[in-house]
Amino acid sequence: IYDFLGLSRVLATVVPIIIASNKTQLSDFSRNKSAWPVYLTIGNIEKSVCRKPSSHATILLGYIPVSDLNIFSEKLQTSKGSDLFHLCMSMFTEPLVEAGKQGLLAVCPDSFKQRIYPVLAAYIANHPEQCLVTCTKQNRCPKCTVPAHELG
Repeated sequence: IYDFLGLSRVLATVVPIIIASNKTQLSDFSRNKSAWPVYLTIGNIEKSVCRKPSSHATILLGYIPVSDLNIFSEKLQTSKGSDLFHLCMSMFTEPLVEAGKQGLLAVCPDSFKQRIYPVLAAYIANHPEQCLVTCTKQNRCPKCTVPAHELG
């Protein structure tokens, strides 16, 4: 039917996107020297390829600004830091929203053209960042509903 209608066969696939971040202390001598990189990889890359740094299967998406936010009161600094994190992450993921809805035409490793639909499938983060993502307190579990007084 494709040939009859004069259409080319375009395959489609969902591409699972994995984003990871980790705020990193750059210096042991100065407490305020840190970076907050955000990385992106694709979930359907073979493990043997993905783990090799030379394969460039993981790319640096950008950096979240690290600031002590001294212009705000101590009470507001945590809230504004959280707002800054969420604003940056929304800017990083904004292109995925439209691409996930409309799809993108891409030439895949098998040399076929495919319509791909990138979808955010996972976010890898340590406990403090998981709490930041889920807007929960760090002394609570971001995954369950155990009250603080029942924690061991």
